[in-house]
Amino acid sequence: MVSFITFVTPTYRRPKGLARCMASVAEQSAVGRVQHLVLPDYAGVGIAGMYASLPTYRDAVRGQYVYLLCDDDELAEIDVIEKVERYAKDYQYPPVILVDVIKGGLQWPSGEAWPPVMGRIDLGCLIVRADVWKAHVTDYGARYEGDFDFAAAIHAAGHSAAYLPLLFAVGAVSRGAAEAA
Repeated sequence: MVSFITFVTPTYRRPKGLARCMASVAEQSAVGRVQHLVLPDYAGVGIAGMYASLPTYRDAVRGQYVYLLCDDDELAEIDVIEKVERYAKDYQYPPVILVDVIKGGLQWPSGEAWPPVMGRIDLGCLIVRADVWKAHVTDYGARYEGDFDFAAAIHAAGHSAAYLPLLFAVGAVSRGAAEAA
């Protein structure tokens, strides 16, 4: 069955954050149009290892769009998926839909978001059509900002982005750290 969106949630020793993240997905008014893949990090590979493992989940993605929803992030409202799905349909399913996120009290994107510029965009701003995500899933870099490498690669490949002024997600800026005990 095809869903509208697949949330990919890599985890890293943040069980309380993960519980809030999962609840925000489960509470969505369009939860029936969602696939949520939770990727456990039992070995403690961290950010670089997480990005490196994403290609192994390529075939598991069933949504029309893919969004990396980190385990310390939550969806902003219960109807954000409905709003994004309506927007995608109205705009003929663009390759990338840019949305607003708040991380650590800062709102992203900051200024022009496309083409992507380091320091102006966050991973949480990109909802990527599945065919584009699958074609570029190996373009995530092996560093904390590896998500920027992915955004730069899809832009360099000529994929356009459409901006939907919608607060989609909120979260922390954990820089990959585990939750305090």
